[in-house]
Amino acid sequence: MQNLLMDIIFPQQVCCICREPGRYRTRKPWCDKCEENLIIMQDSLPICDKCGKYMDEGEGICAECQKTPPLFDIARAVGPYDEPYRIAIKVLKFMGRRHLAVRMGRMMARVVNEEPRFWPIDLIIPVPASPGHLKQRGFNQTEELGRQISRDIRVKMDAKTLKRVKETPAQRELSREEREKNLLYAFKAEENTKIYRKHLLLVDDVYTTGSTSKECTRTLLDAGAERVCVITWATGVGF
Repeated sequence: MQNLLMDIIFPQQVCCICREPGRYRTRKPWCDKCEENLIIMQDSLPICDKCGKYMDEGEGICAECQKTPPLFDIARAVGPYDEPYRIAIKVLKFMGRRHLAVRMGRMMARVVNEEPRFWPIDLIIPVPASPGHLKQRGFNQTEELGRQISRDIRVKMDAKTLKRVKETPAQRELSREEREKNLLYAFKAEENTKIYRKHLLLVDDVYTTGSTSKECTRTLLDAGAERVCVITWATGVGF
């Protein structure tokens, strides 16, 4: 019923990625060609066994994770942060096409279901948006993605426990070191009894340097979580 309502509110006459004319809906917001490209790119390169980044060569653990192992148990993404994945997330975030979160969230949920190391999962935690971004966009894209993942894997989502307590500049304009400093102590976990000794699934939109996922993971573990795993729509390339 919800998907039907969204299709009525947000009728789509073009593919959200390549703008090919047609009739599209929440379950299929892009054309067959873009769908094929999305699937092909998923296995285009080997990935780091820890953070899930795509690697130009080799296998196992990427150099970054070997040098500074992340605190999360495992991170995975649906595909690489390149077209068409990059276009899809930007359309969701910056053009306000919330209906895209249905299909994207379902694809993320499939990755979670197919990777045994994600389980067990007690609670889903979306990365909180800054007050400025929330006011500007009117919604938090990670919460929208997390809501669909919650439906598909049948695990409750809590969007209130993890809060952003520091307004920070946009990450995309910063270097790796600046991103890490920018996000230091930017999050706080409230109502710690909800996450104490729990296995958490952290939901974010993209994993590039991993600064956001890593800082959220540190915050949740410091608040008493037993374990944190990360799922994103797209991820960058490691080495």
